[in-house]
Amino acid sequence: MQVFTAEFGHYHRTRLTHTMEVVGVARTIGRALMLNEDLIEAAALLHDIGHSPFGHAGEAVLDRLLHDCGGFEHNTQALRIVEKLERRYIGFPGLNLSKEILEGQAYKINKTVVPLLEIQAVDIADSIAYDTHDVDDAMELGLLSTEQLVCTPLWKQSARRVRQQWTNLNDAEFRQAVVHDLIEIQVSDVLQATQQRLDGGITELGGLTPPFLCDAPMIAPSAEITEQKREIEQFLMEHVYQHPNVMVCRRRVADWFETIFDYYVSQPERLPERYGTIIQQEGTNRAAADYVADQTDRSIRSELLKLSSRKVG
Repeated sequence: MQVFTAEFGHYHRTRLTHTMEVVGVARTIGRALMLNEDLIEAAALLHDIGHSPFGHAGEAVLDRLLHDCGGFEHNTQALRIVEKLERRYIGFPGLNLSKEILEGQAYKINKTVVPLLEIQAVDIADSIAYDTHDVDDAMELGLLSTEQLVCTPLWKQSARRVRQQWTNLNDAEFRQAVVHDLIEIQVSDVLQATQQRLDGGITELGGLTPPFLCDAPMIAPSAEITEQKREIEQFLMEHVYQHPNVMVCRRRVADWFETIFDYYVSQPERLPERYGTIIQQEGTNRAAADYVADQTDRSIRSELLKLSSRKVG
């Protein structure tokens, strides 16, 4: 899941469809700025791969369960997957990704230097995507109304532009048009603000290798849109991410994860064979967490059914 589970219906975004949207927005930004689009696409496809089933709800549970052995964080898990857990080549672990991609993902964990422009493009595309589609999903599912969103300047601005351009739209058409306009406003602003920074006297970026000779990302929105994005994200936190229906799911997921995790910690021999090395090197808890994190929402439910049948047996 991205924000909503399958119980909410079939319209809303999943982690995969969100990632596809990030790829599209990031490549648009990269093409306009004449950056390396292949690097952008690879980094965008990687950016959320470390998420566990049920998104941030599952991540929070795993982090608590691993409190005494390093915790769990999805950006760190992404690197763990592509550098250690995946076995696609004989002779070395991981996916044999380039240094630029791995360093771009590492930036999400420890933001001490400004990353490549391509990684900056992915970061802002991620923000643009979820600020837009989380609103769209919540409205489709009836968790938000147009009247509620009027208090957010970014939505209000797009809604006004759509009404000026189009008349006689039904509710679904209006929402779709506003969603498109939200992306248009944010991407256009990022490109304009970035160009102004590039034209503002920075004459050397140190080639294509970070750190750049600046102390903040070059590819970023203007101060005005940054504030408007902050306001809509705060609105989403209060009205969507902490919505009672979503919180019910989070509590249910906590019980599921604890049940499966405890089962494999107590019976590590039931883990798939490939987790044996992790047990030897890092302990049973980390191996159990890697196994749980590697599942999908659907496979977690199937796992619970199997465990229930074993207990009954």
